[in-house]
Amino acid sequence: MGNRTLQQAFGAVFHNKESFSEFCSFDQRKHVNEFTYKERKVHKTSEQYKRYLRFLEKVILRHLAINSSVVHSYIKGRSALTAVAAHAESSSFFLTDIRSFFPNITELDVIHVLDRDKHLVPITDFEPFIPYLAKIMTWNNSLPAGFPTSPQLSNGFLFDFDNALYESCKANGLTYTRYSDDIIISGKNKDKLLSLKNTVQDLLHNYASENLFINTEKTRITHAGNKIKILGLVITPKGRVTIDSKYKRTIESLLHFYTTDRNRYIDLLKNKFNGEEHSLFGLLHYVKATDPEYLAKLQRKYGLLALRKLMEDRWSGNR
Repeated sequence: MGNRTLQQAFGAVFHNKESFSEFCSFDQRKHVNEFTYKERKVHKTSEQYKRYLRFLEKVILRHLAINSSVVHSYIKGRSALTAVAAHAESSSFFLTDIRSFFPNITELDVIHVLDRDKHLVPITDFEPFIPYLAKIMTWNNSLPAGFPTSPQLSNGFLFDFDNALYESCKANGLTYTRYSDDIIISGKNKDKLLSLKNTVQDLLHNYASENLFINTEKTRITHAGNKIKILGLVITPKGRVTIDSKYKRTIESLLHFYTTDRNRYIDLLKNKFNGEEHSLFGLLHYVKATDPEYLAKLQRKYGLLALRKLMEDRWSGNR
């Protein structure tokens, strides 16, 4: 987009269909609906607010510094599959995640990230806007899941931590990748993984925030010979990454009855997904993204037309 003022960038994106002065005096509390879903707080923004946040993601946040050797979340061409595939040749694995990751990133943390990377953002008058932008990209002093800006901010926030842990792992012959709040470290020597719990926690406090803690209940070390399941994917003994067998059983049962007995298909769909065929749609697209080889096998076994029909988004107008 080149170097321009924030107002010029705003005009270029919205083609003067939105008011920059209104954007600069935006009262976010009138544009957020907060509710609880499955014991988690969910924030639904107005369409106008969502447009503003997507503008910030496009013009500013995509320029934030990240360690591209580590990060596999919220980046084009990266996925859970690429995060796991980097470890396919390892024999020992350290797995953990960060407890309450987004809620523990504060407005001050966002200000710090934006100020740290202001030289990377191609907006000539960016610095004076930093406090205001941090305010409208947070909610009640934390990063809300569901805001379009939160994923890129979370990646940028962990930049220094990712660098420190990457260098530590590299020095010890270990591989480190991260998918959002999930941390995966692997190597050939299990002994080198034994002290990682303390190392990761110390680096989180030193290079990210003292509010961040790894989830000790979910922290584990495993090795080849056991079932290596990471991010819902499995590394086979031959080093191939595929989806978990429980998902395969569900998919293949549904596809079998979809092609042979629609009444049994409907009954099984009710049992597995409360009758919502769009859940099968989502599962098949998950397979497409994570295990294309398995999807090709399903197409050969159950028919290309059947898979294509189930993977068409016939619900897009109803959601």
